[in-house]
Amino acid sequence: MVRNLDQPVSMVHLTSEQDVFAGGWHGRLTHWAEDGEHRWTAQTNDRVSAIALSETQVVVASGLHVVSLDRNTGEELWSMALEGSADDIIWWQGDVVAISSVYDIEHNDFIESAIWRIASDGTLLWVERMDERPWTLVCADDALLAGLGRPRCGHLDISGAPPFTHTKPLTSSPTTAGATGRTQGLFGQTDGSVVSHLGTVLSTEEGAIEHLTCMVKGYVATTDAGLAVGRTEKGDKCWSSSGSPVSAQTEAMEQNGASLLWLARDDGQGSRLNVWATDQGGKVATGDFAKVRSMHGTQERAAIGCEDGQIHVWDREMLHRRLNSQGPSMTEQTDERTSALQAKLRALRRS
Repeated sequence: MVRNLDQPVSMVHLTSEQDVFAGGWHGRLTHWAEDGEHRWTAQTNDRVSAIALSETQVVVASGLHVVSLDRNTGEELWSMALEGSADDIIWWQGDVVAISSVYDIEHNDFIESAIWRIASDGTLLWVERMDERPWTLVCADDALLAGLGRPRCGHLDISGAPPFTHTKPLTSSPTTAGATGRTQGLFGQTDGSVVSHLGTVLSTEEGAIEHLTCMVKGYVATTDAGLAVGRTEKGDKCWSSSGSPVSAQTEAMEQNGASLLWLARDDGQGSRLNVWATDQGGKVATGDFAKVRSMHGTQERAAIGCEDGQIHVWDREMLHRRLNSQGPSMTEQTDERTSALQAKLRALRRS
């Protein structure tokens, strides 16, 4: 299905029930049901940069605020202003954990960051301020970890209240990306290293790590130079692909027993979306869209959010039928739908 947020999409999220939540650059948040029916739309403070769901609440990082809304109605339950931009959020042990950062234009760097723990009713439990920016939140071995920038680098165990346990890095490079996997957590660094949550360097790529995705049988690391490398859990190389910079990537569905990697590369004014079978790196589908800003996947569906406001959602069963019949590409599917709608509009005008 295709839905429209009516503003550039900054974040898209699929639930386990295959519902769709999408946030925009101007603060709009919309919920569609599994069948595509519109549930509700709410307006938050600013750009939605993260979405986290509990059974009853949807919490978003929105500009300088963390905002909680009723999951069924979209009614705002509470809002809390942080010190600096709200960068990421996660539900942890029934509470909300958020990270924030303050950017100084004169220093061209982040000068102060903080980790916040907030109860489900909006009560602030504690806040820990630090010099390093926590760039990513990763879950591994029943622990919540925050990957750090300079000066300390490495990561913190923020599962409980401070003081936190600091795991020192094997290199002096700051963390820039992270991913939660089935058996381990991963951190990507500016020197190209991919490090496990235990501190083991699994691989070193050519360029700073910008995106990390854990797959069923390994992981895919993407660098700022546009190099995508698929590796096993131990870091052995399986395949690689180079090209223009990658704007987003996610794991979604599987094909012939292999998990699929959905990867969007910048392509002029838009994005080229490629779907890869990650056990061999074989490309199974491709399509052209407006610039892709966010992706999310489950075993049943994949969703992308684009700069033109559109959210595209693919269903596993329908995609497999299309691929097995060697039908039209993703772009052709969209073009067919657009042409059909235009034909209906012309018919209505003539009548």
